[in-house]
Amino acid sequence: MTNAQAIQSRLTLQGFACDSDPGIVAAARWLRFTPILSTLWIIVGIASRSPLLLWGFAIITVVGAAGWHPFDALFNALVQRWVNAPSLPPNPAPRRFAMVVAAVWSAGAAWLMSAGFIWAGVVAGSALALAGAIVATTHFCLGSWMYQMFWGRRIPKVAA
Repeated sequence: MTNAQAIQSRLTLQGFACDSDPGIVAAARWLRFTPILSTLWIIVGIASRSPLLLWGFAIITVVGAAGWHPFDALFNALVQRWVNAPSLPPNPAPRRFAMVVAAVWSAGAAWLMSAGFIWAGVVAGSALALAGAIVATTHFCLGSWMYQMFWGRRIPKVAA
């Protein structure tokens, strides 16, 4: 499987209609914007041991799961013009489900820190940051994979 095919299969896993919309593959590099910002936010929250930052990330991610992600809006309003990129498409259901998973995960890490279990919160948050870094670098999304598994959808062949 070529690199382009691997990216396409991972974006298909996230619910993007790569076969019917060639613009998705063209925008692939820019679809990393939100996962990169998310991962950086989580890392800062973990490094500063800040439950407040992790709660804030959970709230922003829930807003994204509802259909309008502030980081996507930031890209479309400001960054897109600077880099001459296409607008980011709406997030399909598997990707929005992954946002719910990330919100719950972040809230869990924040709660652990708030309850005095700092290192447990750091471990949970670090695992979330790792999952985010994987999406940001490879387009493989654990939450989207879970969505495909739970709802019995045809799971596209995903390059490892």
